[in-house]
Amino acid sequence: MNCPECGSNLLHCHKLIDDAVSPMKNKSKIIYPKCSVCGHPIEVHEVEENISESRKVLLISGTAGAGKTALGQLIERKSDYIFIDGDAISKRVNHYARLIPGVAVQDYQKETIRTMLVLLGLGYDVVVGYVINQEILRWYYEGLERYQITPVFRVLVPDRDVCLQRDIDRECWTAGAEYVDRWFDEQRAYLKTDPEICIDSSQETLEDTFINHFQGLL
Repeated sequence: MNCPECGSNLLHCHKLIDDAVSPMKNKSKIIYPKCSVCGHPIEVHEVEENISESRKVLLISGTAGAGKTALGQLIERKSDYIFIDGDAISKRVNHYARLIPGVAVQDYQKETIRTMLVLLGLGYDVVVGYVINQEILRWYYEGLERYQITPVFRVLVPDRDVCLQRDIDRECWTAGAEYVDRWFDEQRAYLKTDPEICIDSSQETLEDTFINHFQGLL
């Protein structure tokens, strides 16, 4: 698993954070695995022989304001998991697209999945926070199936008023009611199809949600 550009062993010579992209206001890291010697962006095929079925993947979905990012960051602080914020991936994709006028913008979800696989190949367990509907969930399962990894999927479904208040209270930015409502019904549909994966965190603190629903999964 050597870098195709400089020959360095990518398992030992890599960095995860891309300092070229301005930081996220919500303090999520801009994940973009590269060779730490020459800066070559690492591709899945360069490290996939190291993707073990023992690696763990946790997927957290929910509408805007549901708490995905705050929870993912907390899990990263309390474990060895690396948190991939889907919004940070989209920011990174857009940053590089602007550098090359006319280049096709990558699908944010597919680039998040690609980044997830690279991290697994580098030996990390991963938690992903993004809005994931049932079609996109299949993409994650299909991407991991060949490595015999079954992700754990959980959906945060607090009440709408709670999402709106959390959206207002967060320090970084306010998405607004439009973005809460954009995915609210879609995400709560999981209550009917897969109630066992849904977490109503309306009456819980962030720490409560972690302890009650996620600590035992890590």
